[in-house]
Amino acid sequence: MKTTDTLRLAIINTVGFSASTVMPLWLGGIAGHFAMPSWFAGLAVAMQLGSAALFNLATPVLFRRMPLLLLARMAMAVAGIAYLLALFPSPVVFLAVLVLSGAALGTGLNVINRLMGSSEHVQHGYALFVVMEVVIATILFLTGSMLIARFGLMAVFAEVAAVAGLAFLLLMKLPAEVARRASSGTKGASVWPREGFIGLAAFACFFIGQATINAFMPIIGQETGLSFAVANQAIALGMAFGFAGGMLARFVGERVKPVVPVLMVTIVLACTALLLTFAQSAAVFRAGVFVLAGSTMFVVPYFFAQLGAFDRSGRFTGFGPAMMLTGLAIGPGTAVLLRQTFGLSAVGVFSSGMLLLSGVVFLLALRVGIRRRTENPQAESANQTATQ
Repeated sequence: MKTTDTLRLAIINTVGFSASTVMPLWLGGIAGHFAMPSWFAGLAVAMQLGSAALFNLATPVLFRRMPLLLLARMAMAVAGIAYLLALFPSPVVFLAVLVLSGAALGTGLNVINRLMGSSEHVQHGYALFVVMEVVIATILFLTGSMLIARFGLMAVFAEVAAVAGLAFLLLMKLPAEVARRASSGTKGASVWPREGFIGLAAFACFFIGQATINAFMPIIGQETGLSFAVANQAIALGMAFGFAGGMLARFVGERVKPVVPVLMVTIVLACTALLLTFAQSAAVFRAGVFVLAGSTMFVVPYFFAQLGAFDRSGRFTGFGPAMMLTGLAIGPGTAVLLRQTFGLSAVGVFSSGMLLLSGVVFLLALRVGIRRRTENPQAESANQTATQ
């Protein structure tokens, strides 16, 4: 795959995650905008992210016979139209729009990640994905903030409608051969290797643990004695450091196997989660912010690289976004419940446990894969040949 094609996919992938990127901008004010109770905001978030995750998983079944590039183009077109309909002044229409846009974005993410996962250098491509995610998500967030300040809360939906249109245009520029290998996987590689599903479980565990501690970073900062503003400034700087993590992943590239960075990062973040919640030091908090953002962006390309290695047609990488959305959905809610019941330290213990479990499950996936290839090398050879 050419670098220009990878760059196009990286930009489109960021648009696919735009729902979670801009959500903090409208989350706090949407209930008041529609004169609804406070629970309306939580319902809206759950409906959009839930729809995105479900359609991300169901895409290979629902749209099995549709050409991948055509499906991605239709998904981005539907997302853009749905976001424009969000401007209609009705809470019922708004919820329907979130379900529709979530479904479209989840479908688009499945296709884009299948295309990237079926390329020859998965890790290298996903390192670029991570870098572009940081850059474009920051631009979207800052631009959305300015639009809201000038035109009102709903202006942010016009912004994401516009970027969905941009994604559609970029997809029109992608050559058909980009989808060749991913499309052939549905025809020839009929076997779904068990290790791929175990690898997805490891990915989900990682993001549950990461999102659990990440959601409480502002509160942890205040617990150390920092003001709300200073804590958020530190977090913003840490988010920017995620760019360095992505660049490091691109520099290291395929010189190391995915197992090394995955195990290293899961252990480092598990220790960081415990330090953040038990030490309650401003210095630890500031360091932890950088470690959390940089390590996460560094390791994500290696998770996707291993998912791509489990199935060369990219079917498991297509499900990766659903695992990330699962973590974003489960982690923060679990953190709130744990803090209310057991205190802040329980948040760190749970986060650390899920991160370590992710590493263990990842090792299990590798072991199952090695055993399957050893017991049935002929079937594995045929399966790989079918995707080439």
